[in-house]
This record gives sequence, structure tokens and C-alpha cells, in this order.
Amino acid sequence: MRLLVFGAGRVGLSMAGYARHLGVNAEILRRSDAEGDPAIVRERIARADVVAAAIPDDRIAAWRSQWKDAIGRRLAIHFSGARNFEGMASYHPLYSFPKEPLASDVMASIAIIRDRGAPPFASIFSGAPNPDYEIEPEGRALYHAIAVLSGNFAAHLWNESATVLAARFGIEPATALGAYFSGLADRFRERPFDSLTGPVIRKDAATIAANLAALDAEPRLKALYEAFLESAWPDRRR
Repeated sequence: MRLLVFGAGRVGLSMAGYARHLGVNAEILRRSDAEGDPAIVRERIARADVVAAAIPDDRIAAWRSQWKDAIGRRLAIHFSGARNFEGMASYHPLYSFPKEPLASDVMASIAIIRDRGAPPFASIFSGAPNPDYEIEPEGRALYHAIAVLSGNFAAHLWNESATVLAARFGIEPATALGAYFSGLADRFRERPFDSLTGPVIRKDAATIAANLAALDAEPRLKALYEAFLESAWPDRRR
């Protein structure tokens, strides 16, 4: 298997490194190379069995149009979670990637969400043991919305909380909150449909009222807390 990855960003570097670990002949084509001599790019595409676009979503359609003829009947894939592109299959890694390539054992644990009917991930990434799930193309927008809500929104909330705790109390967030968030992840693994703890589960109205009063000084966080209450305890005011 010969894999050509367009893009040397967070996803591209980790995916190419993982493919090599699995014995796949994987090459990376950086943006500067792709914008250079088109003949050289076509030569590299001609050597590949699978061509992958590890580039921002808003550039994939133009990329597909530019290299469609050169790719021909080869399998063309992308790693977008939200978008569908004609003539390409999506293999979305459900993970938050760092700047440096991930270790192979971490990569192996990441769930891959692919289009229904697309070749299994393990057939491209030779024998990869990753959890591999199929979804219909029309379900991709909902899937990705949930991924954003559960991941990006949570990260935003953590960032906002870390800012206040560090500024107001001198709490070092990476250490203190890091351990706390790891515990939350552990509770989720134990009970993925029922892991919520704290005053909402206890129906502790007095504590919640005190929380809201204290957050008057932090209106952004108060608005987030109120949105949480509206969803987790919708009949609280009855």
C-alpha cells in the first residue's frame, strides 16, 4: 500500500507517521510542494494507491477539482468530520491532535468515523486496530455537531474556567484542573450514559443558587452555567 498525504499539519503528520508504523509506504506533500511544480505533484500521485487530503475543510473541494484527473480511479480520502465531497470518502479521526505527531499506541486507540460503504480503515492503514464506525453521509453534519459540542465546547469551558481560577485564586490549571478533568473522563468511561455528578444530580438547589450568585462577577461563565442547568435540570424552577 502506498499512501500520499497532502498536508503536513496536525492530522497529516500523525496520520502519515501512524501509517509508516503499520508498514504503509506513506509520503507527505507539503503545501509549498503542492503549489510548486505540478508535474512533480502528478508524478507523486501516480506512485500512490491512495491519496489523502489532510487539509482544512474549506480547501478540500478546490483541491479535489485541481487534482481529480491526476488521481483518476485511485481512492481519494479526506479526514473532515463535517463535510461530504463528491468522489472522496471521509475517515474522520475523533481526536484533538497536538502539533507534534502522536505516538502509535495513542493513534491506535482513536475511533475512525468513515462513510458507510467506504473500505475499512484497516484496509488502508494496514491492519490498524482502531475502532472503526460507519455512518451515512447525511448523518455526518449531526455527528460532527455532537463532536464539536462535546469536545470544542468543553475545551472552551475549561479554558474560561482556567483563566478565572488562575487569576482569582492563583490555582495552576494544568495541574489542578488536569487531574480533575482526568477523573471526569474516567467516570465517563465507567458510565458513558450516566456519569454526571455534583449538585444537579443531588437536586441541591441551595448550592446551585450560591453558585449562580458567586458567578455574578463572571457573566460569561454564569451564562454557561445557566445553559447547563437549562439542559440538565429543565424543571428546576417548578
